[in-house]
Amino acid sequence: MPSRQRFVVVGVLALAALLGLVLSHGLQWALQSYGVVDPTPFGLRDLPLSSLAAYTAALGAGILILRVSSTRQLAGEIVEELARVSWPSRQETGNATMVVIVAVLVCSAYLGLFDAVWLWLTNMVLGVRAPTPG
Repeated sequence: MPSRQRFVVVGVLALAALLGLVLSHGLQWALQSYGVVDPTPFGLRDLPLSSLAAYTAALGAGILILRVSSTRQLAGEIVEELARVSWPSRQETGNATMVVIVAVLVCSAYLGLFDAVWLWLTNMVLGVRAPTPG
């Protein structure tokens, strides 16, 4: 297995696990909504039949995807392209994060000020007085 092929395998298996989780919850929800009792084949309450079927189907789908050569080739090309991308350095990422944080703070201050002005103006137009403490 080439060195970058492992990323394809790990990615597909991770997506299969996520698919299994979603299918498991969906099947359990469907069975509960129709009032069907979900059997536990091995006597384990944490492994009902719907979860076992969902994870088995998801694992089968993952293995099927890995066995199809065109899909495997496409995934390999994607990994190769991602390897060629020039990712930002740690310092560039930190600087960009600080810019985003400052922008969020400025925007939230602006929106808060805007909200306070409109609250004051609306209360003045409607004649609503602020409650006095005490």
